[in-house]
Amino acid sequence: MLSQLVVLARHRQLIATLTSRDLKARYRGSVLGYFWSLANPLLLLGVYTLVFTRFFPRPDISPYALFLFAGILPWIFFSGSVMEATNAISGNAGLIKKVMFPAEALPIVVVLSHLVHFALALPVLVAAFGVALVMGKVTFHPVMLFVPVLMLLEALFVAGIALAVSSASVLFRDLRDLVQNLLQLGFFLTPIIYSIDRVPSQWLRTLLRLNPMTPFVIAFQDIFVMGRPPALVDVVLMAVFALGSIALGFVVFDRLRDTLAEAI
Repeated sequence: MLSQLVVLARHRQLIATLTSRDLKARYRGSVLGYFWSLANPLLLLGVYTLVFTRFFPRPDISPYALFLFAGILPWIFFSGSVMEATNAISGNAGLIKKVMFPAEALPIVVVLSHLVHFALALPVLVAAFGVALVMGKVTFHPVMLFVPVLMLLEALFVAGIALAVSSASVLFRDLRDLVQNLLQLGFFLTPIIYSIDRVPSQWLRTLLRLNPMTPFVIAFQDIFVMGRPPALVDVVLMAVFALGSIALGFVVFDRLRDTLAEAI
């Protein structure tokens, strides 16, 4: 893994250029441009607030709209990155066939691009928290200053998944459809729309705890809604999942590297 990290560090300027190109291409021809990164989460927050305060109120979790929004942002980062990573290599065949091009840079670029969107959406979450704070529905905890650390841990976790998925999808064309269905199932197996503490079954709670995205989502909800630092077990799980994922991702990618150019 260290050798791959060295390669990525050596090509950091290339990765930064490709990430910038990806972000510019995503909003080329758009009137609002990068402001869509703020418009989308603002729209989500507005819809959730309206639906779950007027039509389907959830008195057991307050404020529920903030709870939902705090959980869905890290999930969007994860699901968007993994889904796009399935096409990261096959969609850049011209670059892969260049001898000196580091193929592992492509899924990393996808993750960094979605991380920028995550960072741009974060002020909307902070603003929503500020409104709830003024209304006396939440409390501030200094651990909020460590949110960038949570984002870094999740980025490492997502990068590992993206590395494995991007290389495997070149050989197994059906993997993209499989990943799409797994992500839809994973959304409901992650405590985003419900609190894991309110799941009545002990074995089901244990099963949900095995979901690697669970501690990341719960950590954001703890900080922005519950006004408390993440539990130690969640911090440990996030670190373990992040390091394990990036290590496994590099191993899988390295195993499949030699077959990528031929399989495209």
